[in-house]
Amino acid sequence: MPSNTRISYLDKDNQSIRPLVLIGLLVVFLHILVILGFERPDDQLVKQNSQPVPFKLEVSLLTKNSNQSIAALPTRKPTPLPKPKQKAEPKKVPIVKEKSVDMAEVVRLIKANSVKELTKSINHSPGQQTAQEVSAAMVMPSSGQTSAKDNFPDSDMRNPSPEYPEMAVFLGYQGDTIIRIKVSPKGQALGVEVLNSSGHKILDDSALKALKRWRFNPSKETDTSMANSVIITVSYVLYH
Repeated sequence: MPSNTRISYLDKDNQSIRPLVLIGLLVVFLHILVILGFERPDDQLVKQNSQPVPFKLEVSLLTKNSNQSIAALPTRKPTPLPKPKQKAEPKKVPIVKEKSVDMAEVVRLIKANSVKELTKSINHSPGQQTAQEVSAAMVMPSSGQTSAKDNFPDSDMRNPSPEYPEMAVFLGYQGDTIIRIKVSPKGQALGVEVLNSSGHKILDDSALKALKRWRFNPSKETDTSMANSVIITVSYVLYH
């Protein structure tokens, strides 16, 4: 009797353990399913992309009829590009070149008094023993001669006389400066240049400074593009 009772107890214990084992196996199986369910989709895409993709190549042969149909298609001619418009070239105005000045003739005309006096100023004070004279005259070409310069415009008598610099008076500088003035058709001075220096830069600069501001009456030439030049001699003289 005692031995049979022990076996019955063992059977009862085994019967109570079996459900627990089944439950444990079920839990493990569920964990495996969850792990497989959470597999990354990227891995799946990689697997799909790694598989070779089948492709299909179709080749068709051209027959005579097909060549004729292709040749029958209209060909579009390229549209020509519009030609660029050419700009109208401006009309060229003839440029009159300055004649070279014959200085020997200019000097001869000055000595022959073939000049027209334009301005003259004399400064003298009773307490001073020196008088200053500044005169400007236009060199006029002889009748029938044009080598000095053609077509002198009439000068404006309101043009100021050049000044005699005090330093030049103190140093006793004297001399004649011969200057050419290029005159526009409207009578304005376009530029001045020294043809013959007085020998003293201070006197030449004083003459240039004044003659740059000179104005002349408009040219009498019919061609408005004509620019004239005049030759002016400025004399600086000291009287003791």
